[in-house]
Amino acid sequence: MKEIVVDLRKISDEDRNEAIELEKKLFKLNHTMPRTEEYMTAIKDIFGERFGEGSYIVAPLSAVCAHNIVIGKNVYINSNFLAMARGGITIEDDVQIAGNVSVLSNNHDPYERMLLTCKPVRIKQRAWIGAGATILPGVTVGKYAIVGAGSVVTQDVPDYSVVVGNPARVVKELDVEKFPDMASPSIKNSYMGSYNFQGGETGYFSMIPYGERDSLAEIRFLAPEGAEKLTFENGEVGWKLADGTELNISRGMFTRRLGDIIEPVIKDPRAPGKMIAIGYEVTDGDMTLEAEWSFLDEF
Repeated sequence: MKEIVVDLRKISDEDRNEAIELEKKLFKLNHTMPRTEEYMTAIKDIFGERFGEGSYIVAPLSAVCAHNIVIGKNVYINSNFLAMARGGITIEDDVQIAGNVSVLSNNHDPYERMLLTCKPVRIKQRAWIGAGATILPGVTVGKYAIVGAGSVVTQDVPDYSVVVGNPARVVKELDVEKFPDMASPSIKNSYMGSYNFQGGETGYFSMIPYGERDSLAEIRFLAPEGAEKLTFENGEVGWKLADGTELNISRGMFTRRLGDIIEPVIKDPRAPGKMIAIGYEVTDGDMTLEAEWSFLDEF
């Protein structure tokens, strides 16, 4: 992740004036009657088009470089949110942030305190940040992840995990299938395919393309028919196939760029009518299984 260094002794007059204007806008927001049209106008005045539909922030709000903050749709941020955004902060759709949370994308050089070292912070969709938590520069909080109250997050949080402590550590993996919007393979705007193992088991996967050009795709594997669900010693889950083979594919989640190993399977996610079936190799440690993939219709 690229680090940006800012010398505070060389801040331009334009940047200084912008900071002063932001202070005034924050003061106005923090002294306006909440849940009013005037209040929402004050929020929009700070974030502009970078504030998603259905989102809400409870005052008071404290922020630096708010022009580097992007907030998605249906985000809820409780009071006393501190956003130090010189390095950039992105909060994706449906995120919930409790009170007294700090998200910091910049730090001071330990020897030259007038130098800021800045790295972007990303909080991915449907993550939940507990009260009083602190997210440090360069951190990505994964999808559906939970950051426990009072935690100090110094490194990336995996998708569907729970972290607590200072520094925060993973203490639990959430069951993907228990989320209401993940319980069925019929996920909106996604595609579905099947795979068959040598033992005759048939399973399904869903592919969710995202990004400006659908250059990223999330692959979610569903349990093969007749397979027994397993929990391994490290807390990850997998399946025991009919022939006795145990399969662990990183909790059934993959994220790949088109052009990587899934490129032969998915040529163009925007053209689901193109049927593709190939031999595909799934590898887990020393185990290699041959899988046949067939591309089904969009649903």
